[in-house]
Amino acid sequence: MVEEIYHQLSKAYGSPESKYLPKIFEMCLTKEEASVLLSLPRTPEEVAAKLSAEVPKIAVILKELFNKGFVFYKRVDSKFRYGLNNDLWTSILPDKRDFEKFGEEFLDLWQRYHDEEVMPSYDADYVRVIPIEKTIPMKWGEILPYEKISEILEDAKTIAVTECACRTMNRQCDNPTDVCLLFNEFAEIIIERGIAKRISKEEALSIVKRCEDLGLIHQLNNSEPEGYQFLCNCCSCCCSLLRGMIVLGKKDITAKSRYVSSVNSELCDGCGICVTRCQFGAISIVDSKAVVNKEKCFGCGLCASKCPTNAIELIQVREPEHITNNLEKAPTRLVDTLMIE
Repeated sequence: MVEEIYHQLSKAYGSPESKYLPKIFEMCLTKEEASVLLSLPRTPEEVAAKLSAEVPKIAVILKELFNKGFVFYKRVDSKFRYGLNNDLWTSILPDKRDFEKFGEEFLDLWQRYHDEEVMPSYDADYVRVIPIEKTIPMKWGEILPYEKISEILEDAKTIAVTECACRTMNRQCDNPTDVCLLFNEFAEIIIERGIAKRISKEEALSIVKRCEDLGLIHQLNNSEPEGYQFLCNCCSCCCSLLRGMIVLGKKDITAKSRYVSSVNSELCDGCGICVTRCQFGAISIVDSKAVVNKEKCFGCGLCASKCPTNAIELIQVREPEHITNNLEKAPTRLVDTLMIE
């Protein structure tokens, strides 16, 4: 029987009826740590006063909770103010310590929590597909900076790489886990926690190329450029968003790019490489030729990037407003929630 304080904590994190989160909390947190979390958002001094504890002790506990991924902090009026991190699974799973301690049971609990309780709550167009840059034809007009990975990386003040929470949790393939790219303020936070490595733009481009060769889809959080937090390199068998749509049936979590694939049947030799590389099931071989289901196509460019006969190209089917309209749906940035009581 899980103790009541962990059920209270699950409620504080927005999952009052969760079947799995209280057990996860019990595995990861002492009751003292849970009490500190239940007192947030506050400064260490305010938490200490509320719990009748010494400020240095509370400061140490809050720092450890930050390192574990349960809280974020920001400086407010020259003091550190801590708040609950409501995107727990993506923050905790890249840290190997708890998994190494608790094993497969720990990941199984997270997977059930995500699939049954988190995934149904995802907003539409939470992220969007970014095409492989070399597959976007310039003849269709200038590429928007919003969809050009090289420019996104060039503009980033900080870039870091961390473990993929999705593949760590779902364990459905052998694709690499050290491929999630983080940007700017969010990157600095995860670097400070010790579970991300600061990298150069050249190193980031190398990771992007490696992922494209492996057939992984680029997805960027749907936000204005200054609010970019991550570039995921995803597979449909593990990615929480792609798997949510393709395997679990949640609609429209990921926004399509402005492009769809088009096949020149005269050049196509029916080799089937494009069918293998398509994560969306949008391509089939009919009468020895590749055929694209444009409704299913997300315009990622994986098929065109490896077509040996150059029979596939991306064509523009949506105007720039498709992207800018989606930017208005951008979710609240994680560190901006700390002022909320």
